[in-house]
Amino acid sequence: MKYIKQQLLFIAVLFMISCQKELEILPEQSVAENVVFTTRTGAQAALNGVYSTAQSINVFGSQPQIMGDFQADNTEFVGSFPTLQEIFQFTTISTNVTVSGWWQSHYQVILRANSVITRVPGINEAGFTEAQKKQMVAEAKFMRALTYFQLVNLFAQPVQINSGNSLGVPLVLGEFTGNVEFPARSTVNQVHLQIKKDLEEAIPDLPASYSTAADTRGRATKGAARGLLSRLHLYRGEWSLAAGYANDIITASPTYVLASNYAFYDGNTAEDVFSIQMTTTDNSRTGAGGWASYHRPAANGGRGDCPYTANLEAAFQAEPGDLRYNQSAVGVAADGISRRFTLKFPDAVNNTDNSPVIRVTEMYLNRAEALAELNGINQTSIDLMNVLRTRAGLPAWNLLTFSTASQFIDAILNERRKELCFEGHRRMDLLRKGKPLRATGPLALQSRPGDNKVILPIPQREIDINPSLKSQQNPGY
Repeated sequence: MKYIKQQLLFIAVLFMISCQKELEILPEQSVAENVVFTTRTGAQAALNGVYSTAQSINVFGSQPQIMGDFQADNTEFVGSFPTLQEIFQFTTISTNVTVSGWWQSHYQVILRANSVITRVPGINEAGFTEAQKKQMVAEAKFMRALTYFQLVNLFAQPVQINSGNSLGVPLVLGEFTGNVEFPARSTVNQVHLQIKKDLEEAIPDLPASYSTAADTRGRATKGAARGLLSRLHLYRGEWSLAAGYANDIITASPTYVLASNYAFYDGNTAEDVFSIQMTTTDNSRTGAGGWASYHRPAANGGRGDCPYTANLEAAFQAEPGDLRYNQSAVGVAADGISRRFTLKFPDAVNNTDNSPVIRVTEMYLNRAEALAELNGINQTSIDLMNVLRTRAGLPAWNLLTFSTASQFIDAILNERRKELCFEGHRRMDLLRKGKPLRATGPLALQSRPGDNKVILPIPQREIDINPSLKSQQNPGY
């Protein structure tokens, strides 16, 4: 990590259940290592472990994020991984090992965060202040909230389906103490409420920034928590709150400043609100599996798995001169065909590209959309969008550009697509707006919000182990 490097103080914990020869503990309760929480050094090591686990390709290191584009209409998946092909083709099965890995790895982050939240306040060491303890707990709460937010988006229908009363994911908020429990799935609303609670409780004890750019962009801050709250409320259609939290970031100069051009990618600049940090020696998976592995062709060290769709190319070409389209190049894809690829993630050899999670640009888009939902065509939303369009080299909008609020909101969503493509947003943006993930083609009628395969199955392994989940599999699986 790009955080304080300290010796991890881990003790292996082995649990045996019944007469099984192999470990069979629910991943949402098990943890491979148990940090000794007796010193500030141990506490910091445990917190670093939360961030480190989040680097995994199963969490924020690439795969769930590339799904956000290829299950929608931004990228194809032309690679050879059959488990990812299933997701791309809406044929996922409950024994998909990639999906199972995502579930387990997310709960590993959550369990480690739970340990920090539970144990750090009780550490009695001279010089380890209450303020320092509270900050560590706040950082862990932010990471737990962020991880639950992604997890529920993967495995549950958007809140617009069944008013958020659809089944979400199991909420596990305590550390594993050795007693195996079998949590059932909470509803989407219940998971969202816990995310909101964690973030609101974290904000007072989080710093606005740190002494280094890598920490300011790669550790939890007040701004990161507010940015995630903006997205949470946007996804829920709680427009005033989404707009307000977004404005907190937009007006937080000089900590957060919209980049003037597109050279900010992976630079730990003021454009970044929060990103998962990667280095040459400490990343999601050195040389394989990171963002660039999927988004760069073989000639550039990648796999060439995720080229642009024709639909995304058409979206850029609809307005000639879009500078965002220049952040791409043609190369040979994994299927042997010349296709267009993004240049957002150039390092396919060492995977040192940071994982973008929250950017200032998103806050402009969140606020513009939320205010348009509240007020229709309005000057503030127009002004926010024109800042982004001017940066992209496109003509400004005015109040007469659109004839209806619906047309205006669709245009904002299109700009959101072009700004945030390849960062994992598109799938949830379409689902929350009631739009199919594939507007045309043979999968169009299987890709609408509420359709079975737009969300992932609860892994069969979890259902086999946990009796509380046996009647809670997602429909269609």
